[in-house]
Amino acid sequence: MVKLKMRRNNINTIAEVIKKLMRNNKLSKRFDDLNVLDVWNNIIGKDLEKYIKSTKLVDDKLYVKLRSSIVRNEISYKKTQLIQRINKKLKKDVIKDIILK
Repeated sequence: MVKLKMRRNNINTIAEVIKKLMRNNKLSKRFDDLNVLDVWNNIIGKDLEKYIKSTKLVDDKLYVKLRSSIVRNEISYKKTQLIQRINKKLKKDVIKDIILK
């Protein structure tokens, strides 16, 4: 019968283990993507959300397909502010640009 010995010198918190798993499996990128879309929807709000066909994140760009040219113009004027707000909410620079279609 094999006996296992526990080593106490290699104890990690659950948070540390999860962070290591996320880094090793590249899950943190996927979580960032989901968080960006969630923050985007919260910032845009219900009023403008109905004019958005789809949103997706590719690399560091947020692609937004819109139904209205008026909303497209309004968002394009505020693009820099929106990028700053998203990155501030996420506490890191995830978004570099917003592409409106």
